[in-house]
Amino acid sequence: MKVSKAVVVAMLFAAAASAGFFFGKTPPPESGSGMAYAASVDAAAGNIFVQISRKMIPSVVNVFTTSKVRAPWRSGEGSQDDLWRKFFEEFFGGGQDQYGGIPVPPPGQEGPVQRAMSLGSGFVIESTPTGGLILTNNHVVEGADEIKIKFTEALEEKESDAEVIGSDPDLDIALIQVKTKRKLQAVALGDSDKLEVGEWIAAVGNPFGHGHSISHGIVSAKERALPGGFGKYLQVDAPINPGNSGGPLVNVAGEVVGINNAIDARGPGIGFAIPINQVKAVLPQLKTKGKVERGYIGVNVDELRPDLAKSLKLDEGLRAPIVTHVVPGQPADKAKLQAYDVITEVAGKPVRTPGDLVSSITNIPVGEKAKIKVFRSGKEMELSVTVARRPDFRGERPRKADKKRPKGARVGTGMTIETIDDDVARELGLPENFEGIVVSQVAPDGPANRAGLGRGDVILEVDRKPVKTEADFYKIVTQKKTYLLRVRKQDETGREVFVVVALKLAASDRED
Repeated sequence: MKVSKAVVVAMLFAAAASAGFFFGKTPPPESGSGMAYAASVDAAAGNIFVQISRKMIPSVVNVFTTSKVRAPWRSGEGSQDDLWRKFFEEFFGGGQDQYGGIPVPPPGQEGPVQRAMSLGSGFVIESTPTGGLILTNNHVVEGADEIKIKFTEALEEKESDAEVIGSDPDLDIALIQVKTKRKLQAVALGDSDKLEVGEWIAAVGNPFGHGHSISHGIVSAKERALPGGFGKYLQVDAPINPGNSGGPLVNVAGEVVGINNAIDARGPGIGFAIPINQVKAVLPQLKTKGKVERGYIGVNVDELRPDLAKSLKLDEGLRAPIVTHVVPGQPADKAKLQAYDVITEVAGKPVRTPGDLVSSITNIPVGEKAKIKVFRSGKEMELSVTVARRPDFRGERPRKADKKRPKGARVGTGMTIETIDDDVARELGLPENFEGIVVSQVAPDGPANRAGLGRGDVILEVDRKPVKTEADFYKIVTQKKTYLLRVRKQDETGREVFVVVALKLAASDRED
């Protein structure tokens, strides 16, 4: 269906008027009058983004950093390090932002020290007599030895010095203070919760170092999760390119509703922004403490799927997170939470997804007690947990890929397993003298593959019974039926996660 230009203009006019942009009548331009022509263009409702651009660009800055890094270490083609580098190049703009272009070398194989330059965007949120405060992404400035700010693209403008005064690596935001005699113009922060899918937005930033640029699109989705991400993201189709990281996402009222953060290079028009309400919630801590303290109880959880609910004798329609691992010595362990507990409520509020649980716990002040309702063995019970401070997990590094393919007998599970020795434990990032079994091979269409098991997964329990050797495993797995496995995996960032899967061994499954 074709839509006329007049209809498009009318639609944009309605959006602009509802957002508070009112365009008065402007007389037709006089012949040869460029100013009059510009005035008539500004009056057209279709140029709402002209108004946004004029309002936002004075508040948007270009962020330049330099840091000392090791020269890239190159392993063989297709190595885990190359995959790690490729992931961040796709999601954070390799070669421009700090995450891109420099793979993490294995210990002892770093190259010589070099100077690396990074660029990104930011925006002014507060003006002070000596400068102001700027928000950007943490990955734009993390590890920088020097941070410079440019407010315009004028060749004669001198860069201004800046320093990080607060950072939140989990949410990937940083607060930097810039020193300048320039009078800065702060942005207005909007309400990202009020955004609706399909709503017009604009992304402002410094793509590929070209200077201040603006692109527009719509909100494609809300509450998106990203690999290794902490919060829930806005998905937009406005072009967000390398160098846009840290720039503002703006609604048609000219309010910042998000911070441009990531791209998925597998397809155009898939960008992500941090909702501004998540940022506003932690800004006071960034200003006063320089960091963000979040609640933590020490559990790993997964989504309760219908097959798991059925095995646990719960309603197959129940939506709730299931505990897959309890960290020894942490609050959840002290409160007697157990693996296989299904958490339904925290502090009087229902939780339906792992994300709900993380959000609920992290928002509870450190030191406070929280009531947690769980289903255990089909019965509902309530536990009291004293919330601790969330540890800093940023020191973890991606693990090297397991280069060995240990020998082992293939079994009717569709996988090969082996007992973990010291060498394998080191490769998997496990403690010394760890006792357990690891999946070394998986048949393409066998039961293990269908259960979501993969090479390098560590099987901890079968039907709630610990397994430390292959013999332990096969003492339990003796029939063609369904078994519950508690498994330790590694996510895309190399961090360990724990899941519970149902390994279905139907009588018709072939022996592998």
